[in-house]
Amino acid sequence: MSTVVKSLLVFGLLFSALAMATPTTANATEPAWKFNRAFNAWTQSLDAIETELAKPEHAAEEDEGFRETLTQIRADAVTARDAAADFATNSQDLLAALGQRPTEGEPEEARDVQEKRRQYEAEVADFRGRAAQAQLIIRRVDSLSVRLSGIEQGQAVATLLTRTPSPLGWTTLKASPDATLAYLSRLSVAPLKWWRVTAEEDQSALKRLTPIGVLIIILGIALFGRRLLVDWLGRDERNPEPSYTRRLVGASIEALANGLLPALFAGLLWMTFNYAFTLNEGPFLNLVNGFVTALLVTIAALSLPRAALSPSLPNWRVAPIKPKYARHLTRRIGALGILFSSDIFVSFTTNPADASFLALYSALTATLEAILIIDLLRPALWRADPDWRAGHPEDEQAQVASQKTDPRRKFAWQGLRIAIALIALTGAMAAWVGYTALSIYLIGSLIGSALTVGALFLARALFAEWIGILMRRKETADWLALSEDGSSTVAFWLISFMQVAVYIAGAALIGAVWGMPLNDIWTITYNLLTGISIGGVTISFADILEALFVFIATIIIFRLIKKLLRETVLPQTRLDAGAQYSIATVFGYVGIITAVLLTATTLGVEFQSLLIIAGALSVGIGFGLQNIANNFISGLILLFERPIKVGDLIEIGDTLGHITHINVRRTEVETFQRAEVMIPNSELVATSVINWTHSDRKARIEVNVGVAYGSDTELVRETLIAAAKNVDKIVSWPSPDVLFLDFGDSSLNFQLRCFTSDVSSRITTSSSLRFEIDRLFREAGIEIPFPQRVVHMASDENKAT
Repeated sequence: MSTVVKSLLVFGLLFSALAMATPTTANATEPAWKFNRAFNAWTQSLDAIETELAKPEHAAEEDEGFRETLTQIRADAVTARDAAADFATNSQDLLAALGQRPTEGEPEEARDVQEKRRQYEAEVADFRGRAAQAQLIIRRVDSLSVRLSGIEQGQAVATLLTRTPSPLGWTTLKASPDATLAYLSRLSVAPLKWWRVTAEEDQSALKRLTPIGVLIIILGIALFGRRLLVDWLGRDERNPEPSYTRRLVGASIEALANGLLPALFAGLLWMTFNYAFTLNEGPFLNLVNGFVTALLVTIAALSLPRAALSPSLPNWRVAPIKPKYARHLTRRIGALGILFSSDIFVSFTTNPADASFLALYSALTATLEAILIIDLLRPALWRADPDWRAGHPEDEQAQVASQKTDPRRKFAWQGLRIAIALIALTGAMAAWVGYTALSIYLIGSLIGSALTVGALFLARALFAEWIGILMRRKETADWLALSEDGSSTVAFWLISFMQVAVYIAGAALIGAVWGMPLNDIWTITYNLLTGISIGGVTISFADILEALFVFIATIIIFRLIKKLLRETVLPQTRLDAGAQYSIATVFGYVGIITAVLLTATTLGVEFQSLLIIAGALSVGIGFGLQNIANNFISGLILLFERPIKVGDLIEIGDTLGHITHINVRRTEVETFQRAEVMIPNSELVATSVINWTHSDRKARIEVNVGVAYGSDTELVRETLIAAAKNVDKIVSWPSPDVLFLDFGDSSLNFQLRCFTSDVSSRITTSSSLRFEIDRLFREAGIEIPFPQRVVHMASDENKAT
């Protein structure tokens, strides 16, 4: 990624984080009369809805309008409540700025101050009253929404339990052929009737086919591009042993080429058709909507299993299913999807006049669907294939773990299979005894739930694997300045958040499949996001998510800038490596503090509250956090005073090594044995530390050597100096020197003193120097003696004694 793109990304994230962290305020205070008018209008609307719902002859057709009205009123009330609460808080802050009211015996306030105090007190009371009234409206809306949902559920249950003539009854069997022919005839003439009416009403209707023609041409181009994409990145039968990453790419391309792209084109075609022509309510609109919906379900049922199971190329599977069962599952799921698509199309295009046809059709298809569902519930079909190859060590561990039998999990899966089988059998039998609506509901909800779970499961697996692959790349870790463990942690949390989002979406979709109104799902989601009241506290998940985004975005921004400083800007300065590290580290601390402040601002935490929190932390430090605070402050001292810095060779106690990191609480030292020693920062400040590289990296080397008595001392001196000059990393200034230390017991003792340019190599340089001294001494004939000892033997008389 180029530097320009990185810079644009950094500043874009920064501006978005600052924009989200900036609290929104109204441009001007809404007049009291305007709020009162809105409150009265809300009250009247809620009273009217409540009265209508109480009527026994309440019409179900009005429920949709009632729900839209309730949703709009709640949104307006939430906006009014939040605005009033913000204005009340601002007025309260201004009132607090005036200080306490003078007590008895104290001088009176100035007249202007008294007027301001009365004004702010009145504003606080007014805005708090508005917030309370708006909250009352919100509670009434929620109560009416629950009541409306109960009425709708009661009506739905009554519809499901309504019994129609059995498909086995003579009347139904006799009327079914004629009803079927009438249904098919109505479908066949619906397009012709629509086109005839459209052409008569609008002579330019033929010209409106132009967008559809253009879209069809685009389809041809897209099909050509799809073919190129599949040939380039799709599954290749010439590769019998693809890696897991390659299999994952192949599955993704398969799902994209055979699933997403056709579904996207079908949706675009439907939108273009609706744009080109005005479709009124009637048979043709129902036919078009039913066909498009059924087509989308068919595409999903045929493409997604093939993408995951790869029945034609078993070595390209991304799911651990045996090859023969993969083919079986693909065929059965495809057949079930086609039957379900047919059900959807029929549900869109039938009317009460088709009761005989629908009863017999529903009984037959429900029976076939129940048979397919029960067949798919066989445990052998879903048993993991031991020959399936996972992509990564953690995947192999997960596969081994999944093959271990957990009694509780096994019992849960058995219970779930039994429940699904019972629902399928109940749906099939209900159709044959006349409960057509109940049969359609049970079988349709079961298949819809299965397709939803399968699609979301495949999407979750693909996204999780792609996140793992992306975070395991060295380029990603370097770009985000993450270690290997840091990349794993980020990948874990990204996958966790993604899974939570998939589970929430799955719960909402499955709830909608089983008949929970989308409006109720949206209302619950909206209430959770905008705020739920627990006692006197309002919790808004939207604010929490926004604050989390601001915190993460700010941290990422400062990490990127810190990386830019450390790798690009600071190396161009004349600062040493330790100073560059200190500047980058302090900048990282500033980023953390900035992220915390922006997050608190996003959550609406006032600065005064932050001071209270800081005071509480100071008390905690006084009682039990002295050690942490001491190490943190000591770390700042080390970064600013810089008695030691990253890269220095230090010696403290028995520890000798290089400093690798100066963290908030501790300093990391790597010894010459490659051991990582963690030293508390307070210990480095309070105790004596030998810093071998504080001012420069030079260090003196001392080599003691003894020669035999009678050796030429001047020759010894010249030889030692020559040895020092021959060794690399021995500097010429200060120049090497030789000292005649002493007359030893068996040798003349000398000491060679010289300086190395790199203290880190002092040990290896000393070793090289001794090798060179030994070589030159041998060439010069200088002897290094052994210690000599004279032993006197006792006389014979002493022995006798």
